[in-house]
Amino acid sequence: MTTSFPPLFPGMLLDAASRYAQDQAAAPQAGDAIAQMGWACTLVPEAAGGVGGSVADLAAIVEGLAMHGVQLPVVERCAVVPLLLQAAAPDVAGRWLQALCEGDVDIAPLTALADPLDQPAVTARHLDIGFELTGLVRGTQLSADTSHALVPALLDDGEPALFLVERERLPASAARYRSMEGRETVDVRLDRLALPEGACLARGAAAQAALEQADNAALVLTLADTVAALAALIQRTVAHLQERRQFGVALASFQVLRHRTADMYVRFLGARGLLVHALNEHQASGGAGPALRRTLRLAKLSLAETARACAEAAIQMHGGMGMSEEVLATRLAQRLLASEFRYGDRLHHAMHLHAHAAATSQPLLSRSAP
Repeated sequence: MTTSFPPLFPGMLLDAASRYAQDQAAAPQAGDAIAQMGWACTLVPEAAGGVGGSVADLAAIVEGLAMHGVQLPVVERCAVVPLLLQAAAPDVAGRWLQALCEGDVDIAPLTALADPLDQPAVTARHLDIGFELTGLVRGTQLSADTSHALVPALLDDGEPALFLVERERLPASAARYRSMEGRETVDVRLDRLALPEGACLARGAAAQAALEQADNAALVLTLADTVAALAALIQRTVAHLQERRQFGVALASFQVLRHRTADMYVRFLGARGLLVHALNEHQASGGAGPALRRTLRLAKLSLAETARACAEAAIQMHGGMGMSEEVLATRLAQRLLASEFRYGDRLHHAMHLHAHAAATSQPLLSRSAP
């Protein structure tokens, strides 16, 4: 029973992230790895002190962490935050992006991990002396080192806006809990939080475009995380079946288990192809556009089904060991299940696909669809 899993995004970024994840899995270290490794600068333009990299570069970091089951908010801090900050006026954006790269600030998006970025949970009322923010953000990730929160909101007239809020202004967490894949998340309730006029970084078309671009990047990187975790899960399952013995023979010799593993591998190959297609379209479109959005929604639907089926199969084939979080395969399975609910679950994306098809009289899938 042999399978082939070449790296999705080979190179130095993958190697560095993989080495860090291996060390962290063996002996967890304190500190902000994202700041220490300089990953927050990946998408920041060189003019603002960043690397000027691409989403594919971030995907390599995501792959290196996912294959070892290490959880860091790379998508949120390294993709969502820089892309949203670039919606501000050039001088304002440049100042904050440079501070981000130099480690002077630690900015986190105040958004629910389960919700699309273009559907904010916060509303903003424009006053004579500034703004008031109101809303409940469920399941967001704010670390102890977070210095600022980047808050998407809807203004009175329905147009989106982006606000940068100092951590000290935010109220205490309404609730704190651990997510399925092990993230420490909180609920934050804003009750007429008063902000000065300058806290609004962008509004209207600029904010809308930034939210769309950030959401698309987050979806692509979530797909990359899913495929990388899926590859690692299948490898761990194959190793388990080869090592464990029953009735005097290895579990890998049982035909029904071999067939089930082969089914997981075929699903993985399809998922990898979808990821490559989605990433190529993302790069070709500049990270925006209705065609890209449709591709990402369809990929999210397919990979969510694949991830759930493979996670359940791996847990079953691990037997009682599959119920222990000390086993890497279990943590990878949890990661796959949780990925379905990141930036909109499959039902959310299916609803929008059907609504678009009905509005345009276009079939959901066509013969030319990838």
